Amino acid sequence: MASPDRLAPVDADGAVLCETAPAEAACGGVAVYLYALIDGAAAGIAPDIAPGIAPGIAPGIDIAGESGALSPPILHRAGPIAALIGMVPLSEYCGADAARHLSDLAWLAPRTMQHAAVLGQAMQSSPVYPAPFATLFASRDSLSTFMLAHAHTLAEFFRAVAGMAEWELKASACLDNRAALEALARDVWPDWAQMAPGTRYLRLCRDRPGLVAAGRALAQTIAARLPEKLKPPATAFRSLVLPPAPEGDSGELVGRFALLVPLGGAGALAQRVEELADEATAHGIALTLAGPWPPFSFRPDLPRPPPPVEA
Repeated sequence: MASPDRLAPVDADGAVLCETAPAEAACGGVAVYLYALIDGAAAGIAPDIAPGIAPGIAPGIDIAGESGALSPPILHRAGPIAALIGMVPLSEYCGADAARHLSDLAWLAPRTMQHAAVLGQAMQSSPVYPAPFATLFASRDSLSTFMLAHAHTLAEFFRAVAGMAEWELKASACLDNRAALEALARDVWPDWAQMAPGTRYLRLCRDRPGLVAAGRALAQTIAARLPEKLKPPATAFRSLVLPPAPEGDSGELVGRFALLVPLGGAGALAQRVEELADEATAHGIALTLAGPWPPFSFRPDLPRPPPPVEA
């Protein structure tokens, strides 16, 4: 199953692979919906159907119903690359209805669930270049042009991630509660032990922002060393963007990493993370592991070709 935050809806022009968003007047007809690009030579892929993927792929989703989700995936080939695609009404993803749909959970949930389920099944039989939710192309021809333009880059990517899945390691710490601030104060203020309780309290209140910043920097430094200690079973890792720090003392992320791990390496990875958790806990850091899903974070950039120049 793909990570929900990796399937977050994006506008048509913002999708990694998507062509320029159509103008309001051009929002009729159908568009090619791209689930993923896959290795056309992968074993088990039939010439014109998606391997092992049926309309009932996502439990509880009736894609043929009145409020159905995406169309069943079919296979589209261009040279050595294949694409899992569906056909969708363009009006649902552009124009006046797009913003309403993408903020409507009843409309969005079954579509993102099916998108994730297609990716999850596809990665069992082929390396996968996962497309973000709502990646659209104007036609099969334009998709073919895109696929052929990036065939070499995709072939190298498929070789690098064959038999691999992505996992995510998160490191979090409570930096703004009294216990954490006092522990840090003992380390950074040599005279802490000699202070009277009232003096300690007043200084903690006065210098709290500086202490929190110092604790954050220390925790991020410690967290940054963790992914290297997960090799093996991980073969590569990428640092991911951290969200803004929350208000209060509920804890914040101090490290977030994508790990590339063999499909059969889940047990070894979980065991190694458990071993590292003891080390992290000593520094006030908690670890969580999630996955597996297709290698979103290891994809190469595939720029869109420029539009044709009119004579």
